[in-house]
Amino acid sequence: MKKVILILLGILILQACGYQEGIVQKGEKSFIKFAGNWANVSVQIDDMNQFVLQSGTESNAGDNKLYQISPGKHSLKVYRDGSLIVNRILFLDNQATAEVIIP
Repeated sequence: MKKVILILLGILILQACGYQEGIVQKGEKSFIKFAGNWANVSVQIDDMNQFVLQSGTESNAGDNKLYQISPGKHSLKVYRDGSLIVNRILFLDNQATAEVIIP
């Protein structure tokens, strides 16, 4: 009886100390950070519709704006009062942040 208990206890200990293998992969996302003068500014990324950066009236107006986007090649255009002020091509890696300073 003692041998059976010792064998079961040994199997239990060996099973509990087993090696487990796995891979943790972060989700694929990148960020664009806008800094600088946001007054009357609209942004167009690739062929998406333009959106307006909010500034001045918000309580966190001093903070930088951070927008999530998929990794890869993106075309970025920034307009102020209808005129193009920034025209860039961005290459974003996974979990990377690109900073765009608006003059």
